[in-house]
Amino acid sequence: MATSFFSSRKRCCHQCLKRTVTVGEQEVTEYYHRGVVCHLIGQEGLAIPLDVQLQRPGEGEVPAAKRLLERVFANYGRYFDGVVVDGLYFEAPFINFCLEHRKHVVVVVKGDRRLLLQDAQGLFSQRNPDGQWNDGRRTVQYWDAEGFTSSEGVSQPLRVLHARENERRRQRIAGKWVDAEQNYSWYWATTLPRTQLSSRLLWRVGHWRWDIENECFNTTSTHWGLDHAFKHEPTAIINFLLTLFLAFVLLQCFWRRNLKPPLRDRLTLIGLADELFAALAGANCGAVRQCAPRARGP
Repeated sequence: MATSFFSSRKRCCHQCLKRTVTVGEQEVTEYYHRGVVCHLIGQEGLAIPLDVQLQRPGEGEVPAAKRLLERVFANYGRYFDGVVVDGLYFEAPFINFCLEHRKHVVVVVKGDRRLLLQDAQGLFSQRNPDGQWNDGRRTVQYWDAEGFTSSEGVSQPLRVLHARENERRRQRIAGKWVDAEQNYSWYWATTLPRTQLSSRLLWRVGHWRWDIENECFNTTSTHWGLDHAFKHEPTAIINFLLTLFLAFVLLQCFWRRNLKPPLRDRLTLIGLADELFAALAGANCGAVRQCAPRARGP
């Protein structure tokens, strides 16, 4: 998943990307960095970013992601079986790239012009749902089929899962509680057969991708200074991001695996980070006091 870092209208470096934004009635050039992050999903309760790759000026997201995955496959390949990506990555070269590295792919299918989507919609419209389940306030109906060959250039047939979700919510409007329903429609394509991944687990995997934004980017941006450029230089930016990811993972592991549940009920993850920061700041102040020479009398 890609995200932007350190946007500025004044500071830039030779690796900055540029975009034009409208401020008032004027168009202003904004400089920023954009990186692709590989995040391990399926570890419920833990957000685990593995690595990051900055996009080069003029480079698309997919080429940067391939460079990132080359590293991730080499360093962490034994920890996962497949790659979950957005619809932007639905292209034969990327899917074949993952298959060549013996990794499966789960990709969102969207866009009315895609032949695969049209074929799946035509097939599923002719039959009843394969089943349904309840997940909290959501009721999910699904269609699941294998053997689609309409994605030109993909080296093996694809499986398509279609899910229709009905979510029930209670909203407080004008001082009154109102029951509301919201409907969602999803299509995912994958190289994983049903013998290896059930329909319900594939649906869950498709939704887990959003954990990257909800549990990783939002938390680190709000509480950990992810969007603060301590030094605006490409190598320094990468080093900072990797150090931040490492600290974030270690703190989560300590909070979830070392602290007892009663203590976790009283101390949030952010609260623990604040306690550690305060202790570190206090230790540094004590060291400064011990090292400072005493003032001499007149």
